[in-house]
Amino acid sequence: MKYFLKIFMIAVAVVTAIPSFAVTDKEMEQARALAAKHYLRYANNGSDYLDKINPSSVSELSKSLKAKEQENIKSFNAVAMPKDYASWDKNKLVEYWSSTFFKSPGLKEDGKKCLSILAKNLNKINVGAPAAETKPAEANTPEQKPAAEAAAAAPAAEAPAANTTDTNSPSGNAPLNEADAEAEVAHAVAQAEADSGVIDEQPRKSSNTGWYIGILVVLVGVVIWLVVYASKSMKDTGASLADHKAGEKEIREAKKAAKEEQNKMREQYANSLIAKNDEIKQLKANTEALERDLDSAKHESDALRRELEAAKRELATLRQSRSEQPKYAERQAEPSRAPQGAQQPTQRQPVQATQAPQKPNVSPARPNSLPPVVFLGYVNSKGLFVKASRSLNVESSVYRMDIPDGHHGLFRVVNDPDILDRLIDNVAQWLEGGCVIENPEDADIATEIITLQPGEAIFADNTCRVSKKARIKFV
Repeated sequence: MKYFLKIFMIAVAVVTAIPSFAVTDKEMEQARALAAKHYLRYANNGSDYLDKINPSSVSELSKSLKAKEQENIKSFNAVAMPKDYASWDKNKLVEYWSSTFFKSPGLKEDGKKCLSILAKNLNKINVGAPAAETKPAEANTPEQKPAAEAAAAAPAAEAPAANTTDTNSPSGNAPLNEADAEAEVAHAVAQAEADSGVIDEQPRKSSNTGWYIGILVVLVGVVIWLVVYASKSMKDTGASLADHKAGEKEIREAKKAAKEEQNKMREQYANSLIAKNDEIKQLKANTEALERDLDSAKHESDALRRELEAAKRELATLRQSRSEQPKYAERQAEPSRAPQGAQQPTQRQPVQATQAPQKPNVSPARPNSLPPVVFLGYVNSKGLFVKASRSLNVESSVYRMDIPDGHHGLFRVVNDPDILDRLIDNVAQWLEGGCVIENPEDADIATEIITLQPGEAIFADNTCRVSKKARIKFV
C-alpha cells in the first residue's frame, strides 16, 4: 500500500502540472447537458432511465425526457448562462457546474444531491487549448516592409561576414540585388507563419501527452494495487479455505451423528410400531371374541325368549282346557238317566291336557339367513357392496364384515398379504368406495393395511349399502 500511495501522489503531481486550457462552446454545452442530466435524475426518484442517456447538448437531452423531467428542466434553463467562460480553465468549469450554478434560486433541493458524482463526471471532459490571439500579418504595408527587409538583410549581411575567408574574392562582399531581397523577405515571412503554427499546435500536443502520462501513471498504480490486493486475497483465501475444510469436517461429523440419531429413532419407532401393532392385533382378537360371545348370547336369548313364548301358549291352552272340563263332565253324566236295564257306559276319565314336547335347545336361524361373517368385494358408485361370499376369495374379496344382527354390519379391509398387491395396484377401484384413506401417498411403499375405524353397513331389500366409510392407513 505504501508503493501505491507514492505512485498515486506522483500521478496527482503530474496531473496538476498539466497546464489548463480554455473552454470552448462545445465543451461548455457538454458540461451544461451533463449537469442538467444529473439534476433531473436526482430531482425525481422515478427518472432512473436517464442513467442510460449520454447527451452532448441540452437540446438533445430534452428530446429524451418524460413529462416530469420536462417540467423540472424549466427551472434549470431559467438560470442565466455566464458569458466569460471562454477564458475559463477546466478547474473553473468543474467548479461552476458542480457548485456555483446550483446556488442559483429556483432549483429543487433534491436535484442538488448530485454534486459529488457530477464533479467526478465533469472532470472526465477534455478541455482543448485556446486559439492564439494573433493579428494577420500585413507584409505588404509600407511600414512593415522596411522592417522585414531590415530583418532579412541583417542575417544576409552577417552570413558573408562569417563565411568570408578572402577579402579579395569577387563574390565575398557582393551585395544582394532587389529580387533576391524580396525572395528572402518572402521566405522569412513564410517561416514565421510556419513557426507560429507549430507554436499553436505545441500546447495541444503537450496537453494530450500530459493526459496520456497521467492515465499511464494511474494505470500502473492500479496494476500495483491489484497485485498487492491479489496477494493479500490469496493469503485470506488460503486461511478461509483451511477454515472451510475444518468446517466441512465438522459438518460431516454432525451429519454422521444426526444420521446415527435418526437411525436410532427410526429403530425405536419401528419397535414401538411393532409393539402397537401386536397390541392392536390382540385387541382386535379380543374384540372379535367378545363379538362372537355377544352373538352367541343374543342367540341364546332369542331361543329362551321363543321358549318362554311357547310355554306361555301351552299354559294358556291348559287353562282353557281346564275351564271347559265341567261342561264335558255334565255331558258324560246324561246317559245315567236312561231307562233301567240299559247298560250304562263306562264313565270315561276326564282327558287331561298333555304338555307339548319340549323343543331341543337349538339356536334359531339368523334373520335373512345371513352368516355371522361374510367377505365382500369393492363398493360401487352407488355405495353398494358386490360379490359377497362366506369365505375369502383372493381374486375379488376386499372387506370382512361381521353381522351382529340381520340389519347392520361392521366391515374392515382384509389384511391379507395375498390380496395386498391387488388392492394397492388400483386403490381407486378397490378401496376409495368404502374407505377414507389417511395417507394415500404411501400406497406404493405399504406392506400392510390397518383399519383404524371399522365402517358400517345396512342390509335392506337384499342389498348391503355403506352407511359410514371405514378409516384405514397404509403402513
